[in-house]
Amino acid sequence: MSKPWYYTIGYPVKVLYEGAWRNGIICNGYRHEDGIINTMTEVGPVGFGAARREEFLKPNLPDDNPWIPTKEKFPKDHEYARVFMTVQYPGVTTTVKGAWAYGVFQSGNGRTIKRPVLAWKYLRYPKPYKEES
Repeated sequence: MSKPWYYTIGYPVKVLYEGAWRNGIICNGYRHEDGIINTMTEVGPVGFGAARREEFLKPNLPDDNPWIPTKEKFPKDHEYARVFMTVQYPGVTTTVKGAWAYGVFQSGNGRTIKRPVLAWKYLRYPKPYKEES
């Protein structure tokens, strides 16, 4: 069985230290295997008990599916893709799930979005569960 991310040496994290979120990595240290989480940040080493990790520690992985402004790029004209869209309605800008269907953005019910779409990103589903053998 694999270890949780907060016990993975070298894993990038954000650490709450002295009231600010700091970039850091999980590092090995005294009692690491016993639940003491040790990190190295730009201000030096920071460690705390496993009971406080939900409060003081979060993953810091780069977003491999960033928002793409429509000023820069659209999906390919000939493709169909499930997407998230940031749509500008009168008085509100909101994110909706829909599709890019052969040159137009569509809402979840298949209707063409007639409002300005400011940005989009591909809707990615996680890989299906697979039992370890």
